[in-house]
Amino acid sequence: MTPSPTCPRCGTILPADAPASLCPACLMSGALPSATDPDATLLMPRPEPHALPRAGALYGGYRIEHELGRGGMGAVYAAEHLESGRRVALKVLSHQLDSPDARARFLREGRLAASINHPNSVYVFGTEEIKGTPVIAMELIAGGTLQDRIQRGGPLSAGAAVDAVLQIIAGLEAAHSVGILHRDIKPANCFEDTDGTVKIGDFGLSISTTGRGESLQTIEGTFLGTPAFCSPEQLRGQELNVRSDMYSVGVTLFYLLTGRTPFEGKNMVQLLANSLEKPAPSPVQFRADIPQGLARIVLRCLNKQPTERYGSYQELRQALQPFASIAPTPATLGLRFAAAVLDHFILSAVNFVAPLFLISSPMDILNPEILRSREFYWLMVGLFVLRHLYFGIAEGLWGASIGKALVGLRVATLNRSAPGIPRAFVRSLLLQAVMVIELVRYQIPDMSQVTVWSYVWLGIQILFFFIMFATARRKNGFAGLHDLWTGTRVIQKAAFQPRVAVMQAAATVPTTDGMLKVGPFHIISTLCEADGRRVLLGYDTRLLRQVWIHQMSPGAPPVSHAVRNLARPGRLRWLQGARSELEAWDVYEAAHGTPLTQLIGRHPSWREVRHWLTDLAAELEVAGKTASLPEALALDRIWITTEGRAKLLDFSAPGSSGAGDAAASPQAFLRQVAISALEGRLLPVQETSGREVRAPLPLQARQILKGLADTADLHTLALQFQAQTLQPAEVSRWRRFALFFATLLPSLFLSAFMALGMSYYESWAAKNPAFSAIHGCMRSYQEMLRDVKQPGLENIPVSEARSAMEIYIAGTYGPIVRDPRQWDTPLGRSILQPPIRAAVEKIVKDHPQPTAEDVQKARALLKPLLDARVAERAKEIGMAGKLHSVDFVTASVLCVYLLLTALLSLFCAVVFRGGLMMRLLGIAVVREDGMDASRLRMLWRSFIAWAPILLVPVVLMLLTRFMQKAGVQNLVQGAGLSLMLVLFAALAVAVGTTRGRGLHDRLARTWLVPR
Repeated sequence: MTPSPTCPRCGTILPADAPASLCPACLMSGALPSATDPDATLLMPRPEPHALPRAGALYGGYRIEHELGRGGMGAVYAAEHLESGRRVALKVLSHQLDSPDARARFLREGRLAASINHPNSVYVFGTEEIKGTPVIAMELIAGGTLQDRIQRGGPLSAGAAVDAVLQIIAGLEAAHSVGILHRDIKPANCFEDTDGTVKIGDFGLSISTTGRGESLQTIEGTFLGTPAFCSPEQLRGQELNVRSDMYSVGVTLFYLLTGRTPFEGKNMVQLLANSLEKPAPSPVQFRADIPQGLARIVLRCLNKQPTERYGSYQELRQALQPFASIAPTPATLGLRFAAAVLDHFILSAVNFVAPLFLISSPMDILNPEILRSREFYWLMVGLFVLRHLYFGIAEGLWGASIGKALVGLRVATLNRSAPGIPRAFVRSLLLQAVMVIELVRYQIPDMSQVTVWSYVWLGIQILFFFIMFATARRKNGFAGLHDLWTGTRVIQKAAFQPRVAVMQAAATVPTTDGMLKVGPFHIISTLCEADGRRVLLGYDTRLLRQVWIHQMSPGAPPVSHAVRNLARPGRLRWLQGARSELEAWDVYEAAHGTPLTQLIGRHPSWREVRHWLTDLAAELEVAGKTASLPEALALDRIWITTEGRAKLLDFSAPGSSGAGDAAASPQAFLRQVAISALEGRLLPVQETSGREVRAPLPLQARQILKGLADTADLHTLALQFQAQTLQPAEVSRWRRFALFFATLLPSLFLSAFMALGMSYYESWAAKNPAFSAIHGCMRSYQEMLRDVKQPGLENIPVSEARSAMEIYIAGTYGPIVRDPRQWDTPLGRSILQPPIRAAVEKIVKDHPQPTAEDVQKARALLKPLLDARVAERAKEIGMAGKLHSVDFVTASVLCVYLLLTALLSLFCAVVFRGGLMMRLLGIAVVREDGMDASRLRMLWRSFIAWAPILLVPVVLMLLTRFMQKAGVQNLVQGAGLSLMLVLFAALAVAVGTTRGRGLHDRLARTWLVPR
């Protein structure tokens, strides 16, 4: 009997049709790469390349220095291009994979990568064939890959990892903008330069989504990708979009933070199963110091459902920005106070409404018995807990209460995560611990001491808050004791704003047939020509991209070695050149965009110009150290790309107009750029010397530009401009609305309280009409005491009418006076003043038991007077109508409060040039030329803003006096109040919806700018 064959690896009995004498498990494990390698690429078969160049050998026009690495398509070498002297990374296709399909895919990689021109993407210089083998010459990144960095030094800090991923996102976003999905994002494909710049590379698996006329080239029988970094939909072979790449970004961030991938397995089958089926673990499980907020971002990127991930790279960038290594800006005490004021008024509304569930009227709050009741005490305890839950939940989960959100603040732990509900609740308790004493206040037995206690209580509160913030210093982020004890800080929300894109339509190239050529490049058009020089728009048919060709007169000197090797975002890359007796030309990358001289006419804002100045300052600093400055520093040498990035050119920018003489120094050049751009006109360098920018700017930016000529260190200047890109460029609509809302809060609050009180007053008066009737009777009675005849009682002696009124009051209202539950109510006391109450009590005491017959006779005698009083009251109500209702009174009170607020604003505008809330919210007012607004201009601005509130009452008074004889003055008053409130509402809507500045600023020719 023949023994059954067994697997030579594991000894398993083999089936009859087993290939290669291996069991299926060992066959799969041999065909698949190791699951322990995070960079393992699933590729069947994966032959070993051969016949590749060797170190030190000449290979075409390159000298091979050393091998950088190998992959499925071939090997990458560090090499020197002999003609230009430029060091490149040379990618060579493996001969063993050399086939028509492999060649097409290899060339396609070069073309896709070449179509991306971004500082965070590896640049492709060209492709060619050497000895029949396709090669791609790429930018050489000296620092290695992010995977190399992790293997050398272990996981990165949270800030460093986020910094790297933010740069990866920028490169991928640039690729996506031209319709490219990378499909193989991993640390091994992310290269780090010596200056810390991270660039995404290796577009071998990328696909174009824009229909470039090329089919998707793959190797038959292969799966393309790195399983540990691939999204579930990519592993299943489903349709991919940007969210698939975003999954790989999440895995890359996970790897940078922990040094491992989220899914691992003993073999590839187990790895694939885990990636497809199991939910991603939190990176906190492998490293406890990772911020919880950052961990939630990673997990959202790793969600199995693509729709649950971030919708765009911009959304992901905004989520990651708070965790970058740039130190957050601490919130000033002024901003914190403004946020506390807003939160206080919001909570005060709840504090006023809640007690009304226990009392019948707001006036009952003055009743000592109610204040000392057990129900009221527990209500106060509930409000105390509710107050801290408000801060605990809002700041714990989202990092900001409503007040903090309005002024742009957030509470964060030292690792910048939201503090969580327990920590935020403890923080709130510590800050407001003194409020516990408030609960004792309502239990004081002798309420006669309330006035004294109020002053003592106010002093205790002020002293407590002084103690809590005694530790606040700029160096510790203005942290109070409660911040230090809970490990939290209040910081300003990241004010990151993306660069403003400059739109420009790219020229299309339908065919190159019949085109002239310069070297290997086809000429599309002439962009500009002057002084014997031309700039041509060329086309590279091999990489399918446009180039700029700078033609000069024969005999022109070649560009320097430093310029040939430029690889900085602030300059164009030199690609190729030629010098002979007949020609002289250099080829540069083509940058889509617009010359600065054209953009200046559009009057760009500080939001745009600050990025340009940052780019130029950084480039000028490095260029000065490496002897690669352009031959002239002039405005016509600046090009603004479609991404909003400034580049210095070595020749006049295509389409630019003359900009006068060149600047003598980088500082003078930067001043000329800033003043010309912000003022919206081309200015010679002489006219910009020694003067300030005449444009509205943030006060800090103005100081930087003012001292620009005195700053000799360009590095310091570049850092100052870079810091400005992280600060608000203008006062946001939310900040302006917070200013408007905070200014009006007292008026709105007091008016709402008045409306609530009036509502309860009318409701109580309707249920207790006796008090109003007593008031009317006592008014007639007091007139009788002065021997004044009453309407309808002219024929009756006053003394007899007075006696009848006493009997009528005692008999009709005596039971109410004797019942403390009715007579001693707060609203009853408010209707009947103490002298009247005393007189009524005396009448009831003098007539303790009037008979029903006596009361009936008194009522009959007083009937004409009582009927006259009723008719008079009905007439008053009929004339006033709805205007004497709660709504009318509330509107009147609101208008009065608004008028007082307006007058106070006018006072602050003159005395303080803006008022307290402006300073607390970090807002300043300047003229259109950027200079501080004068007190007179501030008064005019404030008057325009409050004109509806200030002028309507004046018009109302004149119309009321004019219409008084016509008997419709009440209608005029109602119409005037309605107009006043409508204008006020329109002002609120305008503040919340207008961008830039409101109507009052336009008329006063002022701007609100960040302080």
